[in-house]
Amino acid sequence: MIVDCIDDVLGTLTYIQGRKTLLVPIFCSPSLHVTVNSLCAIYIYTEDDIERLIPIRHTEQLRGFPEHVSAFLESENIFVHDKKQWLQIGGNGSVLDVKTLWWYTYNEAYDEGHYPTAAHQFYWRRHQGLAQVNSIVPLQQHLAMCQKIRHYAWPMCMNAEQTDSYLQFNATYPQVFATIEHVGLQVDETFRMPELVKDNKVYSQYNYYTMTGRPSNAYRGFNFAAMNKEDGTRAAFCSRFANGALVEMDFDSYHVRLIARLINYDLPKSSIHDYLGQFYFGVSQLTDEQRVESKQITFRLLYGGIDSEFLSIPFFQRVNAFVYELWAKWKAKGRIETPILKRPITKDMVKNMTANKLFNYYLQATETEVSVQKLQQVQNILKERETVMILYTYDSVLFDVPVTEAKELLPQIKKVLEQGNFPTKVKVGNIYDKIKTISL
Repeated sequence: MIVDCIDDVLGTLTYIQGRKTLLVPIFCSPSLHVTVNSLCAIYIYTEDDIERLIPIRHTEQLRGFPEHVSAFLESENIFVHDKKQWLQIGGNGSVLDVKTLWWYTYNEAYDEGHYPTAAHQFYWRRHQGLAQVNSIVPLQQHLAMCQKIRHYAWPMCMNAEQTDSYLQFNATYPQVFATIEHVGLQVDETFRMPELVKDNKVYSQYNYYTMTGRPSNAYRGFNFAAMNKEDGTRAAFCSRFANGALVEMDFDSYHVRLIARLINYDLPKSSIHDYLGQFYFGVSQLTDEQRVESKQITFRLLYGGIDSEFLSIPFFQRVNAFVYELWAKWKAKGRIETPILKRPITKDMVKNMTANKLFNYYLQATETEVSVQKLQQVQNILKERETVMILYTYDSVLFDVPVTEAKELLPQIKKVLEQGNFPTKVKVGNIYDKIKTISL
């Protein structure tokens, strides 16, 4: 049913209370980032097989119902098609994410590319420059698209197990990454894809439905996770504050320290490569050349397999034992669980597994789970502050900081990130490719 009167809108808000419900937001543009988008319609499906499509901004309706969007955003204990997007438009966090549940249930990323109808594709091609193109796509076509979503998602919503791992993931990942995405990154006129710029900002888009949970971060062809440091790409990124700076906190030897945590090995807070280099070269003080070579040796051993000649080093003895303990679990059970969320990684998720590949997957999962915990703690510190977290890239976090908050806030952030013996290096600058290392 397409709702066309206020009484039916209010009745829907009452009706979904206490009923198992699926809600699918339809945005006005299929190409704009959700942060700068607006709602075209809301699809509601309840467990008694009743469906409603509520127009918000659409040309077929004499009036829409934008003033009632906030009431729907307050809904709790319902299934939402994309919780990360839902949070960015002001939605309640006490909802269940369909995409995450799909990933947990079927061990694959949620594919929504087949949902739009032929009519959607026609309008999107014909009116590429129209920012609110979905407002002219017939409502019946939006209804048909949402019925396809419901056809695939609803049986899973009703039958799939909501494990403790799923519920913990659902409560943290969408919120953490929605918060980063929503604030955007300030750019100047030199940004190379001006079509992505809205009010001098560009917006990232994290996808954490990967084998290890380690998120990619690309939006409409721009890869935020792998910005080139040498070709000037980073020169367009600057602070949004008239008197502010970009501050990057980069974990030092992050993977090595994460491994030490996994195997309960005490590493010094000083340089890891100096520490391990003493074993490699048999000296107490490394030259600059030896320090560079030490780093190369360490990463070759950790990612490519540990050569027998290095098994006399206590750290690598423990790493090697851990690798094969993990491999034994995989061969015996066909699965392992990530260390914090206990999310399963199973044989049907990957082919041609080896002991070393399994270890690298496990390490990436560990990296992400530890990082997300830290990001969440930092975001709690930043509530009611002007400082914003604008980019996370595996072993570093980028902030946009006004000078008025820097002296008090940056040491607090650094302390949280470094908990657990994960020292960071701090770089500061007005432009991203000009940031310089400082002591903090």
